[in-house]
Amino acid sequence: MTKDPEQVVLEEINKVMDNFIDRIFELSQENLIEDGKIDTGTMFKTANVKRKFLHKEIIYPALYAESIEYGRVPGTMPPSQALEKWVRRKLGLTNEVQIRRAAFAIAKAIKKRGTQPTYFLRRAISKARAEFDL
Repeated sequence: MTKDPEQVVLEEINKVMDNFIDRIFELSQENLIEDGKIDTGTMFKTANVKRKFLHKEIIYPALYAESIEYGRVPGTMPPSQALEKWVRRKLGLTNEVQIRRAAFAIAKAIKKRGTQPTYFLRRAISKARAEFDL
């Protein structure tokens, strides 16, 4: 039994889409490494590609992934509790009061100045489009 020609074309398109999304994903991971955005590796390790026939989606489930991609505009303060583990690791503080104070000060600074976007995913898409000549 021969396959329906339309189905054959759609399967080929799906294969190309898989290759394209895999390249975008690979480049986005490389961008995170190059940008120094790998701390605990949570965002890096939990990222994945959701695949359906003719539908592909890159997923970065970490709560802060959007802030890494787009930055954070001044005026919004992240929860300082979310910064406490980072403060312990990066600043080497062990005193809980100092850790809370440092995390709160960093959160206030982010509220005042915001954070810069990295566009790790957007840059990956642009590079993959150029590689695939799209």
